[in-house]
Amino acid sequence: MHPAEAVDRERAATAHRIAEMAATAELLAGLSDLNEILQRLAVRARELAGATYGAISTFDEDGRVGRFVYTGIDEAQARRLGNGPTGRGLLGVLAHADHPLVLDDLRTHDSFTGWPEGHPEMCRFIGAPIRAGGKTIGSLYLARDACDSPFSEQDEFAIATLALQAAVSVATALAQDRSGRLFLLEERERIAHDLHDGTIQALYALGLELDALSNRGDVAPGTRESLTQGVSRINELIGDIRAYITMLEAEAPAAQPELGRDLAFVLRQMVPSGTDTVVNITAAALQELSARESEDLLYIAREAISNAIRHGEASKIAVDLRQTPGETALTIQDNGAGFDSEHVRTGLGSVTMRTRAERLGGTLAVLGIPGMGTTVRVAIPRRQDD
Repeated sequence: MHPAEAVDRERAATAHRIAEMAATAELLAGLSDLNEILQRLAVRARELAGATYGAISTFDEDGRVGRFVYTGIDEAQARRLGNGPTGRGLLGVLAHADHPLVLDDLRTHDSFTGWPEGHPEMCRFIGAPIRAGGKTIGSLYLARDACDSPFSEQDEFAIATLALQAAVSVATALAQDRSGRLFLLEERERIAHDLHDGTIQALYALGLELDALSNRGDVAPGTRESLTQGVSRINELIGDIRAYITMLEAEAPAAQPELGRDLAFVLRQMVPSGTDTVVNITAAALQELSARESEDLLYIAREAISNAIRHGEASKIAVDLRQTPGETALTIQDNGAGFDSEHVRTGLGSVTMRTRAERLGGTLAVLGIPGMGTTVRVAIPRRQDD
């Protein structure tokens, strides 16, 4: 090749790389939601490498997968796969890597542990760490299903460059997510303190006044009955608020919200031994949820589980998270006492559940059948891709 032609080709390649970097920068500009950043990066990586499958993860301080977002797998496959990976095998190796890993056939790598049921076959592989502050905070994964089409050096360079660009956005979003989580925990403690020292004490004082009035000799029988019912209602409200305070003060995972992990935590903390639990959560539904959505859905699930244990005396609780083309739905069912909708009172927890569902732009349905259990279902609309 003539030297001038070589120079022109190198200039063209450099210009192409700069254009790709500019396109990536524009794609990430102005984004702060961690989930949306990860989704866009996964799609971008797959486009740049011409891969069949693309994914991106974040890692916690111990190298475990915090979030895992993928592209190239349809919803039917995702439902069969269920929960996302936790960081074993090849993903565990990449959690501590500081340079890209390129494999002609990932199935021959020493850390490969096999496919879970329903997982598509993959062969060619690129794994590129996302590093910030001297640590690997995440990783990009690209794979091709056929072994006859290897990734090129240009593909590897493009993905390594994308990982470098991704580091700032991912690190910033992770920091904001964790700060927000800390703020929420501190806010819960403050609200719990205010409820205990303010609201409960005021209600208790009011109950004492009503009780004293009801015991006066000059009070008419009808008025005395109303006062007694008022005292009983105040005591019920105090019980509701105490339960709410207990829920606010309950220990919670310190990492950023992740509904699949946090639901398992809540079930371990709240459900007594001897109560059966069934959990069905699809990775496809998990990966679209923002931190705010995960936080609100977790609260609704926790309130529903608490009611099933405290009031329903359920022996079985089922939690289901899945998608339809238009919505993501979380359903909590129990086989407890149920309730009669015409006579049940509306408690603080029920009001808060409905408020959170409305804040997400979703709907909340609570169906109780006396003697057969209760179903709580919250559905939020799915965000449509641009």
